[in-house]
Amino acid sequence: MRILADEGMDREVVDGLRSYGHDIRWVAETNPSEEDINLLELGTREQRTVMTYDTDFGRLICRDDVPAPHGVILFRIYNDVPKDVKTQFIVSTTTSWDPWSAGIWTVQIRHIRKAA
Repeated sequence: MRILADEGMDREVVDGLRSYGHDIRWVAETNPSEEDINLLELGTREQRTVMTYDTDFGRLICRDDVPAPHGVILFRIYNDVPKDVKTQFIVSTTTSWDPWSAGIWTVQIRHIRKAA
């Protein structure tokens, strides 16, 4: 899968996806602080699905009609989810269904703390 990982995606997630053979362009490495609209255009130009934690991409596509023909995968994950759990969830979710069809996908995870 060709992915444009938004700047806010964790390095562990990016590395995990790369280890499964995904072609990842990570904004933190190549285009730090780039505007979201420009990232959608970059994803379109490079035929990449945008992967993000940021809901602003949905607003650009749905409200402002910015094209994103290769889609956006939006992960909504609570801040208290441990990084290793988050990484495993995103990598397994992304690699479990191939190919992801174009569109906006929202994947949510909730972490429930065990009682002490």
